[in-house]
Amino acid sequence: MTGDCCGGDGSAGIRVLLVDDHPLVRRALADALSEEADLTVVGECDDGSQAVEAAARLHPDVVFMDLCMAGMDGLTATAALRTAHPEARVIVLTGEGPEVRPEAEVAGAHALVPKGTRLGPLLRCLRTVAVGGTGCPFCL
Repeated sequence: MTGDCCGGDGSAGIRVLLVDDHPLVRRALADALSEEADLTVVGECDDGSQAVEAAARLHPDVVFMDLCMAGMDGLTATAALRTAHPEARVIVLTGEGPEVRPEAEVAGAHALVPKGTRLGPLLRCLRTVAVGGTGCPFCL
């Protein structure tokens, strides 16, 4: 696992855990989220197998989970995370098309977001999922 805390004290706002096997993707997402006053990236994992332990330790409000990763893939990691922590809210990030939507729903994801999504819609989805809403176009 890479750094546990990436800015902020983690005491206010929405706590986010990033899970992606590409360091540049994690860094770009962490940088974008750190610009938002109400968001704190509390940790980053480079493999889905690390997500359950990291979530138990870091208590994120929302987990961004890459779909395709070396090691444990995002759907398997999402299912394991939701089994261990049913309250966990998961947004699956994917380079795949909408055909993976049924599998993401079965795994327990709350949203399925294409990796090419612009920052504005991504942030709206994150905030919607964090409060238990389902009103964004990516919500499952």
